[in-house]
Amino acid sequence: MNSRLKAQRSKQQRSKVEPKSVMLSALSFQLLVSCLLLLALSFQLLALICCPAWAESEVPRLTPAVQRVVYEAQQSIEKKEYLEAEECLKGFIEKNRQKPHYLVEFTLANLLAMAGKDGEALPHYTAAVNLYPAFAAAWQNMGKIHFDLKHYDEAGDCLSKAYELNEKKNPSLLYYAGVAYIMAKKERKALPHLEYLSSGEAGNPKTEWLEALLKVCMDLQLNDKAFDIIHALLDKNGEDPRWWKILARFHLQQSDYSNATAALTVRSYLTTIDRQDIMLLGDLNNAIGVPLKAAEYYEMAAGLENSPSSTYEKLASAFIAAHRMANAIEVLESTLEQKPTSRLWFMMGQVLYEEGSFDRAYNAFHHSVRHDPKSGRAYLMMGYCALQSDKKDAARAAFQKACRFPKQEKSAKKFLRQVATLSTSKQGM
Repeated sequence: MNSRLKAQRSKQQRSKVEPKSVMLSALSFQLLVSCLLLLALSFQLLALICCPAWAESEVPRLTPAVQRVVYEAQQSIEKKEYLEAEECLKGFIEKNRQKPHYLVEFTLANLLAMAGKDGEALPHYTAAVNLYPAFAAAWQNMGKIHFDLKHYDEAGDCLSKAYELNEKKNPSLLYYAGVAYIMAKKERKALPHLEYLSSGEAGNPKTEWLEALLKVCMDLQLNDKAFDIIHALLDKNGEDPRWWKILARFHLQQSDYSNATAALTVRSYLTTIDRQDIMLLGDLNNAIGVPLKAAEYYEMAAGLENSPSSTYEKLASAFIAAHRMANAIEVLESTLEQKPTSRLWFMMGQVLYEEGSFDRAYNAFHHSVRHDPKSGRAYLMMGYCALQSDKKDAARAAFQKACRFPKQEKSAKKFLRQVATLSTSKQGM
């Protein structure tokens, strides 16, 4: 399996195509928000209880007045008297404008954040880091607030700073910073953080770190690096269907439909695939010239509940491409009984026309224009069918209607002249 992947690398097309971003899963972002919230609350307790034990050379002096007001606020919070705690802290800040303290600002910011007042909390976190720039907890919590407010670039900056100041160098902070930059569409800023995490220097690379780096590489069209990452993911767990889907998307980005089909097919062996992937497999097999295989997938999709008419259109088209006209007619007849549309009737007309059933084809195109009177093509095809059946009056009427449509006007007028010539010739005889 892996040797095959390595062989694929030499066959990559370096075509300049618009990248199709591989989005991180919604679960990843839910995890981001929930984890940051938990971290924010734990840092709140750390600041209130453990701050005095930090090196005095780094931490601004904790005065008795500050200790008292923070303690009083904490007591109110424990009693769920949040408004009293807020008023207590705000009152202290108002009375001590000339001597602000980072811990009071930080405690108030946490209180406001827990109350859902993110906009109010933000300036107090800012004040806390201005008063004590080395305060990692404030940078981290501020990053979480920026993220919640969708200030993703600022969130990334804050979380990067929090990691830099964090004594334990928690790699999750760097990952969340990278995710924030991705959300801000600042992939270049995310790249070095995610590369470091994926290098192994921060510990065994987690799957989500590699996923995030892969997305960035694909967005930036760093194709060689992206292929290496996918290879690493498959080396780590080749039976995980997610990586095969990512590999398929990577090949799609390169317009390499053959390898995309192969990767998505492997995924279908490893897990149950949904309608979207079934249809994609059908489309890919069509694209690489295997219409009968495409028809298998379209039939599979058609068997699912509430399949749209477009599924049956693709199924019929696949049979037509495979020169299985009888199968195409069977699909169209069955579908038209349940879901008649202008497009399906038009397809039926085309198949019957190719089969030489001109009268039946005429009727099919007639049904098509009844469903969509603005279909100039259907009127034109009605004219062709009538002409083939030597029904000149019907042909003339259809071509005259086709003349009302700019795209069909030229052809319709040409055949009207032909009908007129045939009529004149017949009269002369």
